Amino acid sequence: MTRRRAILLGAALAAAALQSAQAASAADMQKLAESEGCFSCHAIDHKKVGPAYTAVAQRYAHNPHAAAILQDAILNGHQGTWGVIPMPAYAPDGYLNKHQALDLAKWILSLKPKP
Repeated sequence: MTRRRAILLGAALAAAALQSAQAASAADMQKLAESEGCFSCHAIDHKKVGPAYTAVAQRYAHNPHAAAILQDAILNGHQGTWGVIPMPAYAPDGYLNKHQALDLAKWILSLKPKP
């Protein structure tokens, strides 16, 4: 096998693996959010203690830095954007790592309100 052919095959395999991971990510992210207790304060389509995830997605829909902003809020906690009740940090005790937090942020941003 030529070097070029090996590189193309590797790229194709990597793209297929990425596509497969993305297809499972919505279900995986919802399971992760459930296991970490996110749904104690949030729901996908209605306000609880914190905002609905669809409202978060809508608010940040046109912000190119939205995923990083949400990742930071998940990892370090946040207060003020949605009211006075603070969101706890999920990083200090090792609940979530930065990659999980970013994946959760991207999942939240992908949610659309029901018409």
